[in-house]
Amino acid sequence: MRICFDARGLAGNLTGAGKAFTRLLGQLREDFPQHEYLLVAPREPARWRLPRQLLWEQVELPLRARRAGAHVLHAPGGTSAPMLGGRKVVMTVHDLAPTRHPEFLPHARSRWYWGRWVPLTARFADRVVVPSRATKRDLIALARIREDRIHVIPWGVALDLGAPPSAAELARVRAVYRLPSRYLLYVGTIDRRKDYATLLGALRHLDPTLQLVVAGTVIAGRTDFPELVARLDLRARVSVLGYVSERDLPALYRAADAFVYPSFYEGFGLPVLEALACGTPVVAYNTTSLPEVAGDAAILLDPPVTAEALAAAIARAVGDPATRADLVGRGLEQAKRFDWRITADLTMKVYESLAA
Repeated sequence: MRICFDARGLAGNLTGAGKAFTRLLGQLREDFPQHEYLLVAPREPARWRLPRQLLWEQVELPLRARRAGAHVLHAPGGTSAPMLGGRKVVMTVHDLAPTRHPEFLPHARSRWYWGRWVPLTARFADRVVVPSRATKRDLIALARIREDRIHVIPWGVALDLGAPPSAAELARVRAVYRLPSRYLLYVGTIDRRKDYATLLGALRHLDPTLQLVVAGTVIAGRTDFPELVARLDLRARVSVLGYVSERDLPALYRAADAFVYPSFYEGFGLPVLEALACGTPVVAYNTTSLPEVAGDAAILLDPPVTAEALAAAIARAVGDPATRADLVGRGLEQAKRFDWRITADLTMKVYESLAA
């Protein structure tokens, strides 16, 4: 079987969806080498205006898949999939946050594309793959897609985890990123999905020696995170590292006192799974897909959450030895339930159902 993938997003610094696709593709090649995997991507720079993006997704991509003789075309990046083209189409939908919460996106074009167009094209796909039951529920409720066409296939841990980082490796990562001696860790983009205002408020209620480290980017114009840090006089206690390489993430997780993920909406929550797998206590919100990922291995809070309540939960995870040990043990066991071999096997079954 020849499977063609829309391979945009695999260049540069990979984040959640890109990391997940890379892991899935590697596992498919390892476990099912009898099949052919074709990656197609446009030759132009990645930053396009919307009309050019639609031309690629609806015309050029299916045409190239057809010319390559693909049996199945998979759009794995959460973008729209071709509605026509004569190939069997699998579309991955990570979440429907822009449909349920259009206020998360600041621009009308983005709200139309992600909130309306992507769900519309999902109706035309032969199979729709989602990483969580939460996204499946939203697809049924908001996009009116039949349940029997949706396949829930969770991701695995997108890190290479062998033995715990050595003391020398921990020291190297601390030096490279100038990490404080004690810190809370947040990994990911700071955007409107995240309750960063409550997190910063909680930081003010915690031991002043405990700092916040953000491993990710703050998208200009989408949040007032930098201004709020300044307004709360927390600049000395908040560090924004920008993108952190996959090589350094395990040490960054393991050196943290706790991992905090105050998210209003997720399609999966890969950083939560990574933190659990690294043995870092997790405090997160009990929303959308996060209970599926964390299980009973994290402290989950029901929104709306006050700064005081979040601070109290963090203090338990950080300062109570029994709670911390319990979270670490449960987290390591919970992370074992997510395996890329299972992800690849379930994905291949979807392909085979179309190629039969």
